Amino acid sequence: MPEPKIPPPPNFPRRDVMPYDGRFIRELITMLNLSAPIFVSAFLRVYLEWRKNEDLRKKVENEKVSSELQFLKTQLNPHFLFNSLNAIYSLTVKNSRTASDAIISLSELMRYMLYETDKEMVPLGKELEYIKNYVQLQRLRLSDSANVNLKISGEYKGKEIPPVLFISFIENAFKYGTDYEGKTYVDINFTIANNSIHFRVENKIGVQRKEDPNSGVGLENIKNRLKLLYPDSHRLHISDDGETFVVDMTLDT
Repeated sequence: MPEPKIPPPPNFPRRDVMPYDGRFIRELITMLNLSAPIFVSAFLRVYLEWRKNEDLRKKVENEKVSSELQFLKTQLNPHFLFNSLNAIYSLTVKNSRTASDAIISLSELMRYMLYETDKEMVPLGKELEYIKNYVQLQRLRLSDSANVNLKISGEYKGKEIPPVLFISFIENAFKYGTDYEGKTYVDINFTIANNSIHFRVENKIGVQRKEDPNSGVGLENIKNRLKLLYPDSHRLHISDDGETFVVDMTLDT
């Protein structure tokens, strides 16, 4: 008996496959083309607003830094003037012949303070000349200045620096660098390289430092000023072993 023929299965369409419709793709592309300018415009508005706010923030920050620096400098100037006048007064009390030289040195110092310190940057040579005059004024008032040293090495021409950046450390050294016998020990060194300025000042600690509650005010001022002027390009180390006070600072220029 012949085997019965089995009819082929019916050809039903698959329900999980949608027939391709090109109109959907065309409409999607048209929609993207129409909305693209809107997205671009919105992005530009957001970017411009952010840029405006960022510029305003930087302006406010720069003004704040400028005002803080000016405040710190106004704190330095009277302090310096009082110290210098006290030095000259001590000479006149002693009827010292060097009083007239001290007045000349002070006039040079005040000329620098009046005409240079309002500038953001000054030639390093002028700043060093100012420090030389200050040290000379201190030598004139001291009874024993044999151990007062100032050494400058390296080429400073063409370099600039913010004004009165070192004087607080130097003033501090002279203020507290006198021992019981009236001898002053202050050693100041500047080493100038191509891309840096190394400054070191060392002094012996006198008894009056421990009795002065305001002895650290000037140092805190200059620390704050360094943070504003050289936020990532200075290294400052201060050591105090009870007998010797050392400031060691490097500025990247």
